[in-house]
Amino acid sequence: MVLPKLNTSPKYEMVIPSSKQTVRYRPYLVKEEKVLLMAFESNDSSQAMNAIIDTILVCVDENIKRETLTTFDVEYMFTQIRSKSVGETSKVNVKCEECETLNAVTINLAEVELDTPESVNNEIELTPEVSIELSYPSADSLINIDKEATQAEKILATIVASIDVIKTEEERVSTKDVTKKEVEEFVDGMTGEQFSNLAEYVKDIPTLKENVEFVCENCGHNNSRELVGFTDFF
Repeated sequence: MVLPKLNTSPKYEMVIPSSKQTVRYRPYLVKEEKVLLMAFESNDSSQAMNAIIDTILVCVDENIKRETLTTFDVEYMFTQIRSKSVGETSKVNVKCEECETLNAVTINLAEVELDTPESVNNEIELTPEVSIELSYPSADSLINIDKEATQAEKILATIVASIDVIKTEEERVSTKDVTKKEVEEFVDGMTGEQFSNLAEYVKDIPTLKENVEFVCENCGHNNSRELVGFTDFF
């Protein structure tokens, strides 16, 4: 007796935010959901992100290079895949702004917005002789940031991962041709004003956003909150 194969379809389409490439994908299956659940239960952010990226790659038909997926690509793509796998709604706990009681709020993942700018100035002049070219960092490049790192350390790591090219009057140096430590030392040598220009670029990296409104079940306060970033949605 040969058992039937399940779920050879359906297929759905989505657009990768950073590249605007249209890809076809399927819902994740039980075997993939088990890996995700184990990763989430580990409370290890690196393990969880690796599991999410692996799930995206296996569910998408097209051959996508892992290192090309930005942080917001991963956020958006996993949200879309998850909505077709276990339902378009997700329940999240949101603190009341008045009494800080956690309230269960249901959000529609299909309606979650990701605003990506039409154009971005990715070249920053540091001095008349030195400028840099930036790109949104890949999710893969940020996986190993220590979860105990301070916010300042996370911003620094994101800036280092965002620098593509360092240009002088004589040469154009790709950061792929130097060590990560050398790039970190280059950033450490910046003035506060130069660093703040890079921090602005990092601050404006697209991310998932959704406004939610709810009445606190404890104090009755009318809340209007904005969920921002991947962890707010799951």
